[in-house]
Amino acid sequence: MKITKYNSAYLVITAVFCTMLWGTAFPAIKIGYELFRIEADDIPTKLIFAGARFLLAGIIVLSAGAVSGKNKTKILLNKNDLIPVGILALFQTFLQYLLLYIGLTSISGTRSSILTSVSAFGSVILSAVFWKSDRLTAFKITGCLVGISGIVLMNIRPGSLEGFTLLGDGIVILSNLSGAAGNVISKKISSGRHPAQISGWQLTIGGTALILTGFLTGGRLTFYDINCLWILLYLAAMAGTAFLLWTKLLFIYPVSKVGVFNMLIPVFGTLWSGIFLGEDIFTMGNIASLLLVCSGIFLVNYHKKEK
Repeated sequence: MKITKYNSAYLVITAVFCTMLWGTAFPAIKIGYELFRIEADDIPTKLIFAGARFLLAGIIVLSAGAVSGKNKTKILLNKNDLIPVGILALFQTFLQYLLLYIGLTSISGTRSSILTSVSAFGSVILSAVFWKSDRLTAFKITGCLVGISGIVLMNIRPGSLEGFTLLGDGIVILSNLSGAAGNVISKKISSGRHPAQISGWQLTIGGTALILTGFLTGGRLTFYDINCLWILLYLAAMAGTAFLLWTKLLFIYPVSKVGVFNMLIPVFGTLWSGIFLGEDIFTMGNIASLLLVCSGIFLVNYHKKEK
């Protein structure tokens, strides 16, 4: 057995950093809902809130790309880029979060965290379908199952897995599959395109679509004080940084080896929630689940030495 060339320190450090950033969104969004006074069942306003942070994130990424690098024109979107980047925005930003917010009206955040593992498993499966070189192996399947068991262990509560609903669980699963499809599309269109162009424009287009959908369905976002602006700017900067680095990883490494790190997002979400919201996180169950998730990621990025 040996570690493959894809399981480099850069992959691990960058992917963990991205998922750590996305994990901060869990408490930050909760704080944002309180600051903007968004009710739990107000889906249209939640869509505007999500769209605003993604639109700002896209602007930040595109601005950073415009002032750095030798060829600043690489971030411009021409007619040959519009369709592929638009399709990416449809799956990775618009559909993923539209479906997520609809599904969350019928299930708890705990069950949503468990179902987040579908994105990692979906990335591994879809990668094997589209790239023969990234074939599905026993190690990858075992790694996904071990990682998923860790997420379930962290979030399991009495009755938390009862009563599967198509409009709740089913839609959240579709949301995570949309995110997995986004990983595949990002990999497919990355050749010959700048990562800032791909991530920046897909965030801008997807965020704009979410804002329009929220407004057309009756949502309104009110800035009550300066703290509303600060939390929105943080979420935008976080999303922009994470998506830009994630796009770079998908350009370099197979989708399965990058996508499996998505299983760390709910783990970091729990850890950051404990730090910022005062929730109890230092339990044996959480420690065991973290070990299981890390073991699952390790197995997916491990393979037998070929003769």
